[in-house]
Amino acid sequence: MRSGPLLPWLLLTAPLLWGCKPAAGGGQDLVSRTLFTATGAYDAQADLRERIPVGQRRTTWAERPPLDAAQVVVVYDSDARPLSWMLEIRTPRFSAQDLAGGGAQAVNTPSGGGLRPAPDSRLADTLILPTATGLRILTRGYVTQNEPELLRAFVR
Repeated sequence: MRSGPLLPWLLLTAPLLWGCKPAAGGGQDLVSRTLFTATGAYDAQADLRERIPVGQRRTTWAERPPLDAAQVVVVYDSDARPLSWMLEIRTPRFSAQDLAGGGAQAVNTPSGGGLRPAPDSRLADTLILPTATGLRILTRGYVTQNEPELLRAFVR
């Protein structure tokens, strides 16, 4: 029996989501909902799912975003979604600090100031960047592949 790409995906996703499962009515916390959005739990409700160059995909929610925001877009690596994704959140009704949590570290990047969630956070391996229209959350894997100029922000 071949496991195909599903087994590695399950093995990589399980630690990220350990102890979390989508609750009916959206009762989970902001970090859980963000992780579920990034890793595909809400893709069926998206307004647009598309393939983009270089083996990536983009999923967009404009009508009913899974996060409290005007629009949510996730760009991810088709083969390594749990490790390589970028979430763009437009007009969020929460702050970068709300998402980063206590113990977050302020960092400077070529794109401006940002936050690194604490090492014990479920978002520990991400970078949160405020933008003119909202927030961008990027994993180290996404930065390595697509925006290497931001890698220095991951050094603690």
